[in-house]
Amino acid sequence: MQINNKLNWAYKIGLYIILALPLFTFSPWMYPADFPKTLIFRSILAILGFLALWQHLKNNPTSLRLRGTRVIWAMAGLLGTFLLASLFSIDTYFSFWGSPWRGGGLVTFAFYFVFAILAFKTLDKQSWQKAWDFSIFIGILVSLVAICQYFGLFSTMLLPMTSRPASTLGSPILMAIYILLLFFITLSFFIKNKIIWQKALYGIAIIIFIFTILISGTRAVWAGIFVGLLYFLLLYPQNPLQGLKKPFGKDFLNISKIIAGLFIVAVALVVAYVNLFPSNPEVIQKNRILQTLEKRLSIKSALNDERFLGWQTAMQAIVDRPILGWGPENFAVGFDKNYDPKIISSFWWDKAHNVILDMGVQTGILGIIVYILLFIVLFYKLSAEINADNTLIIRGVQATLIGYLVANLFSFDSFSTYLIFFLLIGYVLHLTSVSQDQHKSAIIRINQRAKLTITSIIFCILIIFLYQYNLKPFIINYQINKAQNLAKQKACDQALVLIEETLKQHSFLDSYIRMEYVEITKTCNAFYPENNLTYIKKGSELIKEAVKIQPTYTRYWLYLGSSNNALAIAEKDPVSKKNLLTQANIYLEKALELAPKHQEIFIEQAKVAITSGEYLKAKEYAEKCITLNEAYSNCYWYLALSEIYLKDISQAKLNIQTAKDKGYGIYSKISLGELSDAYGSIPDYKSLVEVYKNLILYVDSSFPQYHSSLAFFYKELGQYKEARTEALRVLELSPESKSNVEEFLRGLPLK
Repeated sequence: MQINNKLNWAYKIGLYIILALPLFTFSPWMYPADFPKTLIFRSILAILGFLALWQHLKNNPTSLRLRGTRVIWAMAGLLGTFLLASLFSIDTYFSFWGSPWRGGGLVTFAFYFVFAILAFKTLDKQSWQKAWDFSIFIGILVSLVAICQYFGLFSTMLLPMTSRPASTLGSPILMAIYILLLFFITLSFFIKNKIIWQKALYGIAIIIFIFTILISGTRAVWAGIFVGLLYFLLLYPQNPLQGLKKPFGKDFLNISKIIAGLFIVAVALVVAYVNLFPSNPEVIQKNRILQTLEKRLSIKSALNDERFLGWQTAMQAIVDRPILGWGPENFAVGFDKNYDPKIISSFWWDKAHNVILDMGVQTGILGIIVYILLFIVLFYKLSAEINADNTLIIRGVQATLIGYLVANLFSFDSFSTYLIFFLLIGYVLHLTSVSQDQHKSAIIRINQRAKLTITSIIFCILIIFLYQYNLKPFIINYQINKAQNLAKQKACDQALVLIEETLKQHSFLDSYIRMEYVEITKTCNAFYPENNLTYIKKGSELIKEAVKIQPTYTRYWLYLGSSNNALAIAEKDPVSKKNLLTQANIYLEKALELAPKHQEIFIEQAKVAITSGEYLKAKEYAEKCITLNEAYSNCYWYLALSEIYLKDISQAKLNIQTAKDKGYGIYSKISLGELSDAYGSIPDYKSLVEVYKNLILYVDSSFPQYHSSLAFFYKELGQYKEARTEALRVLELSPESKSNVEEFLRGLPLK
């Protein structure tokens, strides 16, 4: 059963390091939250897997024992489905490697199965107890970090105070699901343990876990805990063997029934109070935790959750590719294709926040069936193994599976949640292994030379995998993060030099690093706007390379359209300008193929049309944008701009007001600059005066050029007193402009 040999300690140390990974977080090495952890995880498992294979081949003859367990077959079915879905994916490369933002991909997913099998083969009964105790300890530390974040204790860059703490897992939802996966196991150990001090430690862990889940404000996990706890209380018999025969008979644990009933009543009363009495007493209003509880238990708020609307789009994506889906990690492609702003206003989704729909979009109906089948098999095998000694533990594992599945109906998985879930699968294999039928071993005789050849080949593959697909991406990711930190500190020259050097190191991150380069230039542009065109040119070149790697990523095409338009605005040569605008339209048409109803694309098309002087076409794009969803304020803004260029000023002002009413920032520097260009093309000096007054009021009152332009507009309107006032203000702000100001003043009439 287990791997019992001199290197058993190495396997266990490797597994313990893996189990500690959820706690790891420090910048710039461990960001995004999951990606570096998955690289370490894969590296450790690859090394341990090679050690196991090497030791297996040392045996002569080599034996291969196959076990006909349904759990193994269910796992193989799920992994096989992911493999097929990846091979037939809309973007196979992305399905295999995923994005650092999620730390997913088929390669990483396959290693979770290796982890479950290795844990099963390595850990005996005592070792499993230690492994769970260690995982609970790590869970406590993760929880304590969340509690420190929540209360602002030891607040640093590592632990910023947040209303919904994410701890070291990057998201409060994922953190809460991770704790849920440990909760019922801890509860089982607490009830079963007879040693007082150990029982006390498990009790403390349970209290910490409950409090952490509470402050996370994660309704999905609250629901998971509620359903799982009900199952645990109602289905755990006092006399396991008789209780199993008569689960609702007199031998059923009466106190569990009473607790379950009280639990249901208590939860119902709290939910009813929150929803029926909106005016809360002062004690609730002043208590942060009770306020969180009140907000998250609101039925009205829950029903207005946009994820329900997003599920409609996800279901349509499943209908489009029902058998094997769009491919792992390609939820966004299917979502973009079916996105309708009349259904959901949030533009960009890469997860459905529902594990069944996520599975369906990524791997089709086949994936949904196999995934659900895995849970059924796990549950069935555990039920079949119940006896007087292990009933409590088995019910705890079953409650975990139920709670986890319920929570994931409103969420999705991450590295840390997958880690504990597959550890749980390994534990199920351990708990159900006693009565499994043993098949005869197949004897494979391999001579020493063949063994050496096989070992050498696999060792070479291991070295390549460790360096090219783990160590190298880990270093590249570190350099990207370091460059981002430098950019935020205004050290943009250093940041760009570093990331440009990093661009030369090719890996499966080639697409990602180019996107991050653009993000760095956006940060730098806020500090050094004079370099804007340089940043855009370089970013555009890199995204052209990125889109060849990942052609189904809508936002790459959208960026190319936007950047080409920005370059066209600054271009003086008519031929070059025309070519840039032509390319911009081609890129945006490609974006529309991928996302036919994304309003952002129509907005960019309107911008391109304005730059090319096709104002009627710009108006048409803006009107299409409004037709898709009248709530999107940007549509009215660009409709107004096109109307100004068409000299329909009165209608334009109405649409500007509409854009403002719908939340558009009409007083931002960019918005006022666009208005200035539009009114200046007519020209409409009266409106320009209002624009520049707003620039002075809302953007920068000490910028001399605004006052200078305002003085000129007043002069053109014949308002010489105001023109003189603004000119003197320019002289005050910019003494070096004295000669120009004096010349301007001499040109003004005396009265």
